[in-house]
Order: sequence, then structure tokens, then C-alpha cells
Amino acid sequence: MPSEVRQTYLAPKLQLGSKVYAYQSKKPIDMPESAPPQPDRLPLEHCVVFQEMTPEEKQPVLALMEHETYPAGETILREGLSIQILWIIVRGQCEVVKTTSKGSEQQLAVLGPCAVFGEMSFFHEAAHSASVRTLTEVEVMRLSRGAYDELTTISPSAAHKVASSTANILADRLRQMDDWVCHLVERPEGAGHRKEWHDFRAKLYSDWEF
Repeated sequence: MPSEVRQTYLAPKLQLGSKVYAYQSKKPIDMPESAPPQPDRLPLEHCVVFQEMTPEEKQPVLALMEHETYPAGETILREGLSIQILWIIVRGQCEVVKTTSKGSEQQLAVLGPCAVFGEMSFFHEAAHSASVRTLTEVEVMRLSRGAYDELTTISPSAAHKVASSTANILADRLRQMDDWVCHLVERPEGAGHRKEWHDFRAKLYSDWEF
């Protein structure tokens, strides 16, 4: 195998179809279609952020994103802090954990390649509701709010699709939470919380002043 082709597998990269975007140069380089698959990595076309974008729209987004690698056991996003960054997992796994009222941690989810996090605080600056910690070595791509604002000038259509996909992620997660909580309160031991959950939902949809 030619050394220049081998280098495309070793250097930090983001694969989109038959192109690999080198983060430092931000220029696409050719990659053979027969490149060996990596089990813990998925092409980012699978990520909801990129699914509706044209190749021309993807390019400025990728150019504005930063690449970083974290070791296992490191906290990327900490509950209670506020950082306006949208993260996409390129490789590896993270867990989403929340501190309970008793001070213990509760795992809420495990995120893998192409998962997105940080969306709740990206457009509306607020404290993160949970922490995200790496379970394995993890590669991420991240888009800062400042870079997104720059994207609105460079490619308004790409910026619109980032916003739209982020809204879809939030809507899906709210729907899943709704289903999960309804399932809990329908259980016999949850009967005492039904009115409390009903009142909370009514307030959520009609009054943002809690």
C-alpha cells in the first residue's frame, strides 16, 4: 500500500463518502472506496446533523469544526456548567450521567459513534443538565457557538440544517422522556406521582416560569 494512502488511515480524519477531511489542513483528500471498516467508527453521513446536507453544505461545517481525542474516564461535559458547543462522537463510547439528590450518579444513556450531545445548551445558554464521560478512548468533532455564528454568514443553508437537526434531536429526546416517565407512573408504585407528573407536563407546555 502506498505510504500516502496509509497515512489517511493514521491521521485524524472525518470520512464522508469517498472523501476524508483532514482536520488540520481542512482539505479533502482521496481515499480508496475499499478502505477497511473500523468497528467502533461509523461514517458521519449516519449522524443526523449531516444527513440532509449537500456536499457543498458539509464542507464549511467541517472546516469550522474542531477535532479532539479524550482518554477513557474523562469528563467532556460537566453537569451544572454552561458551554455552548455541539459535540459529535466520531469513535468510541460515552456515558451520560446525572447526579441524584442524594449525591450518587445515575447513568442515563450510553452514546456511540455519530451520537450528538451538548444540544440543550447550544442555542440557549443554560447549565448542562447532565455530565458526559468517556467509557473508552473517544474522538469527537465539535462546533462552537462562535463557529456556528460564522457559518450563518458563510453558508446560511448549512447553518439552517444544523439548527433544524438540533431541534429534531431535542424533540426526539423529549418524546422518549415523555414515554419513559409515562411508563413509570403507570406502574403500581408510580400511582402516587401521577398528579405530580400531570401538573408538571401542563406547566411545561403552558408556562416556562418554574
